Amino acid sequence: MDSTGQNLKICVGASAGGHTNELFQLLNHTDSWPSQPALYITTLDILKEDLSKRGPTYVIGECNRHHPLWATKTLFRCIKIAIKERPDVVITTGSFPLALFCLIAKLISGTKIVWIDSIANSEHFTASGRLLHPFADLFLTQWPELAQNDKKAKYVGRLL
Repeated sequence: MDSTGQNLKICVGASAGGHTNELFQLLNHTDSWPSQPALYITTLDILKEDLSKRGPTYVIGECNRHHPLWATKTLFRCIKIAIKERPDVVITTGSFPLALFCLIAKLISGTKIVWIDSIANSEHFTASGRLLHPFADLFLTQWPELAQNDKKAKYVGRLL
């Protein structure tokens, strides 16, 4: 529930691979969610089938900083979804495409961002995590050493 007593419109998302595995682990702990996610974001059509069983699912496509054309296509998909859905909160286990979605949703409707940096990076934040770090409302790392010298990052134990 939000401060007005209304259910939050929660969006969760991840790109293919390890990010999706982490997201599914997180989703399986439904007792810790304030309300069920209202929508899902992924990067590949192959993942849409599994997520669609849980609720409305959007595919934004894969991209990275080395392919600006792909990133531009993904950016426009993100804008369209963010305008249509206007989530209150985005919870993501990361990747560049999801970082783009988070930024756009925050700009369009002030969406709160919960970034869970990948467990795979034990020595530094992911590149997408570093991009989102200044904009995240809650930035979680799964390594206590990474949170020690960072005022914003929080370590609350292994999440995934």
